Amino acid sequence: MQTFIAAGRVSDIPQDAVGKTSNGNVSFKFDFVCDSSLLDENRKPTPSFFHVQMYGKQAEVMAKSLSKGSPILLKGEIIQRSYTKDGQRRSYQYIAPAQFDGVTFLESKDAAAKRRQAQAPENNIFQFEPAPTHREAERSSSYPIPMDADEPF
Repeated sequence: MQTFIAAGRVSDIPQDAVGKTSNGNVSFKFDFVCDSSLLDENRKPTPSFFHVQMYGKQAEVMAKSLSKGSPILLKGEIIQRSYTKDGQRRSYQYIAPAQFDGVTFLESKDAAAKRRQAQAPENNIFQFEPAPTHREAERSSSYPIPMDADEPF
C-alpha cells in the first residue's frame, strides 16, 4: 500500500461538494494544491492539483471546517477507479485521507474562522441534497458520483 503525504492548501470546494452515497453515508470532496519539486522557467515550484474525497463522520467535520485557502497537511492513499463513458474506458484518481490523522490543520482556529466568515456567502456548502443521477453528475462535475467503498464504480 502507498501513502500520499503533502502540505498545501484547499484550492477549491465545488458547489456540490457535500452529498450522500446511495447507502446514505455523507461524502465531501474538494481540490488540493501543493508545490511539486518540478520548477518552471522562473525556477519557481510548479503546483500539483489533486481531487480529495472522504466519507462518513470525517466528511461531516471537514465540510464544516475547511474553506478555500485552508492550509492543511494531507495524509492518505491514492485511489484509482475506472469507469466507462461514451463507450470508452477511463480512469479517475483521488486522494482518500486516512481516517485517523488524515487531515491536519496548519492554521489556528481563529484564522480558520476568519477565512470561513469572509467566504460565508459563497461557501455555504454543508447541505444535503439527494445524490444526482449518473448522467446529471457527469454533466455538472469533474468528479464521479459519490459511492460507498463496497459499491462498484
